[in-house]
Amino acid sequence: MGGEWGERDLPLTDAVGFTLIELMITIAVAAIILAVAIPDVSIWMVRARIQAAAGKLQQDINWAKGYAIRSGYPVNVSVQGGGGSACAWTISPTATGVLQNVPGMTPVQYASQYQNIPCTVLTGGTFSVTPTGMVQNPAGTITSANIEFQAGGNNPAEYGYWLIQVGGAGDVRSCATASATSTVCNLQ
Repeated sequence: MGGEWGERDLPLTDAVGFTLIELMITIAVAAIILAVAIPDVSIWMVRARIQAAAGKLQQDINWAKGYAIRSGYPVNVSVQGGGGSACAWTISPTATGVLQNVPGMTPVQYASQYQNIPCTVLTGGTFSVTPTGMVQNPAGTITSANIEFQAGGNNPAEYGYWLIQVGGAGDVRSCATASATSTVCNLQ
């Protein structure tokens, strides 16, 4: 039958796909990109844990401030830092019969959630937030607090330092800082 092609008579077309060499080059390029990117990702992951630990403390201090203002009773905050992965804090409302879950962090919880991220209390680890939102030391005078978070190990400067600042007026600030003992925010 003229002009009609049967299944056997179809013209051969060029095969579509990758050659082995193209596939090997693609894999080699991907391996080079991963070799360059993996160290940066691991640094980013440690920095994220540092900021998460600091953020949790900041959130809990803000809870204490909000509760003090709403309830009309002072709320005590105590932060304990230490070497290794040690860090803990307690939030203690002075009101009786508190019906809310009071935040805080035990050393065991901290060590399991923020492995190898110690905190250091630079100033004012124990303070009260008044019903007006002010921050006072145990003697009743207006004070401030500075708590530093960093990576544990040999070279914490590689991962950076994160600072929680609590001002006397009750403002809570979280920022990067230049060293393990600096109370000045790094605005780079």
